[in-house]
Amino acid sequence: MATEPNQRSRRPTLADVAATAGVSRATASRALAARPNVSEPTRERVWAAARRLAFEPNHLARSLRRGSTMVVGIVLPQLTTAFHASALYSAQQVLKDAGYQVLVIATERSTRRERDALRSLRAHGVDGVLVASYGGFEDVGVPTVFFDDAPGNAGAGAVAYENAAGTRLLVEHLVQVHGHRRIAYFGIPDAVEGEQTPRVFAGRERLEGIRAAMGDAGLPVPAAAVRLTILLDDVARARMARAILAADPPPTAVVTGSDAHAVSLLHAARELGVRVPGDVALACFDEPSYADLLDPPMTSLERRDREIGRRAAEMLLAALADPEAGDPGALVRIPLALRVRASCGCGGHGLESIA
Repeated sequence: MATEPNQRSRRPTLADVAATAGVSRATASRALAARPNVSEPTRERVWAAARRLAFEPNHLARSLRRGSTMVVGIVLPQLTTAFHASALYSAQQVLKDAGYQVLVIATERSTRRERDALRSLRAHGVDGVLVASYGGFEDVGVPTVFFDDAPGNAGAGAVAYENAAGTRLLVEHLVQVHGHRRIAYFGIPDAVEGEQTPRVFAGRERLEGIRAAMGDAGLPVPAAAVRLTILLDDVARARMARAILAADPPPTAVVTGSDAHAVSLLHAARELGVRVPGDVALACFDEPSYADLLDPPMTSLERRDREIGRRAAEMLLAALADPEAGDPGALVRIPLALRVRASCGCGGHGLESIA
């Protein structure tokens, strides 16, 4: 009995957890590190034993032995958009299944905050970084993979949508199926006035797709038919949406580069008494979860946001396993499918074609 206080004062070890759970030390270690090759009942038993013993894994010692913190940073412009939330969800699942902890930083679409976030992650010694860059990227000296972005020769690769092919699909549908000749584009800029750094890779590509598709159809793209504004500026979006619809002559169709731009256009149409699709057809690059609930239901591109997060995380894990294997020029493209609904003038809705 005299030894019991000493036993209680001794810090519990991994061996104690393994013995309590009835598993080997190796199995207990894998379960506590959230590695995938452990059954769920065993994982729960090990964690129950760890909680009962008040066991705390010595992450610092483990990091020193491995030369790794087993932590990955994820930098996003925002956490509130459906795209970033979905991509983050699947990326976290892949990384956690591989035993990594995740630090997430939202930059609120600020290049300065993005640079600060990357410097902070470097100071914390993360093993790697996933970045949806808003133009503030700088090398942090660890494997880095980009998603929804492709800044050329930086990082260990990138995953992005077929942006140009996607907007081309929208224009081709409006021209070939509905015969539209005056098509306006309302979307995301690739840079902000007064700044030299490109900030939205996707915005540039989506506009390129519009211009290419219109050119192939022999249609001009007047400067007044292109309106660009950042997602956060609700007032500017509303003003530009009204200007598009009030143009002389007005467009007969509008392609938007995001669901936020599409919603602004629908609000402006109601304010001005413009019927959609009777007076102006609408097709949107993004497909929000509420696309079928809008009045009218919105023609859009069916996206696979979780696949982007998953593929980016897998690319990062490959770079972490072999830092020399990363290819800065590697760009995985995720295709988009045209989902036809009533806002473009079609009677029903269904899958039309894939970019």
